[in-house]
Amino acid sequence: MTTSRTGRIRLVRGTLAATASLALVASAALSLANGADAATSSKGFIAVPTGMVGVQENITISAPSAKGQVVTLGLQAPTGAINLQTVIGSNGYGSVEWTPTVAGSWSVNGLGVIASLGSVPVTVNAMPTYTILLAQNALQAGVNNNLQGAVVAPIGSIAPTGNVYLATAGGNGISTVPLSGQLGSTIATANLPWNPGTTGPASIQAQFLPDSTAFTSSTSPISQPNVTSALSVVALRWPARLFVGTPTVLQAVLGANIPDGSAAFAIDGVAIGGSTPTTNGVATRQWTPTASGVHTISVQFSSNTGAFSGVSSQQVNILTNRLNDTITVVPKGQPVWSIASPIYMTAGTSLLLAGNSASGNPLIFSENGPCVISGAALTALSAGQCEVTAQSVGNATLAPTTATYTVTVKSAPAPTPAKKH
Repeated sequence: MTTSRTGRIRLVRGTLAATASLALVASAALSLANGADAATSSKGFIAVPTGMVGVQENITISAPSAKGQVVTLGLQAPTGAINLQTVIGSNGYGSVEWTPTVAGSWSVNGLGVIASLGSVPVTVNAMPTYTILLAQNALQAGVNNNLQGAVVAPIGSIAPTGNVYLATAGGNGISTVPLSGQLGSTIATANLPWNPGTTGPASIQAQFLPDSTAFTSSTSPISQPNVTSALSVVALRWPARLFVGTPTVLQAVLGANIPDGSAAFAIDGVAIGGSTPTTNGVATRQWTPTASGVHTISVQFSSNTGAFSGVSSQQVNILTNRLNDTITVVPKGQPVWSIASPIYMTAGTSLLLAGNSASGNPLIFSENGPCVISGAALTALSAGQCEVTAQSVGNATLAPTTATYTVTVKSAPAPTPAKKH
């Protein structure tokens, strides 16, 4: 009979080598030859996917001898340790959720009644990031202007930590500021001060400098504000790249010593929502572009006292929808997988998942059915049909995408009877 299990997220980068976890899973799988149910395996195993900081994973435990019991896993990280518990079900399986916060080499150990399952090594990869610089179209020379940097973790539940380095496109440093604000759960922000000494157009960009190995560094596209000697009542702040269908933010930034009031944003003269109050000199409006091409974004400001008002406008080139990232899955020793072509495995066998994406970021693998993924190894436990899904998280210019492959698992051939002499 086919083992029923819940699909779980798995992560694989490149062609990871088989680890001890593969040996454990394969050992259990081989005991399932001849179509035996996974819950009858006498050995059991711990299956741990390669992880990524901030992404919730499920650790699978096969422990037929511990049905109905609470079991404990010990997770040893490069900088500490945690224990996790779960209950082994009547089918001999249990699973426990885990969200790594530290990149590097971990070990997952069976404790207590499942100590015989041993220790499984697992690699946790850093979370990829991309950086956005929001710079106003008009900056004033000789005074402090605040720009904003945003660092995005495209998936998961943890916002990046570290510093943002603001510099000219030529590499001249302007300021380095720690990330201190947050937009949602995975976007960290920093206000970036700059007191320009000269007037004229400027080319600047922001670089994220992580404070640990948990996140990758990233650099924003170049922004080109204009520095003037005149006081601007209000300036428009926007990201250097805008895409149809991708939510973004627009901001109205008040000039030095301009009192707070309200700002109204418009695209080609059509209002984007209602008026937005400024707080500490900034008003923010979330907006999703709907048409590509050259458009004019404008903001109109009035102070609460009525003594100040102003308008700022900017022509922008809105790009078409972000293209989907491209996924290629090529298990070791196999041809490239296709979602439209049959894929076969035999119960008790394993293969090493490998693949890549055009964004250069790791693929996330999930499975549903009588299979298990541990590290880079996909093991077929018993006859049936597995759905293996590869997902790319994309990046600043490529949208996330998924591809699901159907793997038909055949029963292992019956052993040949011994010949009588």
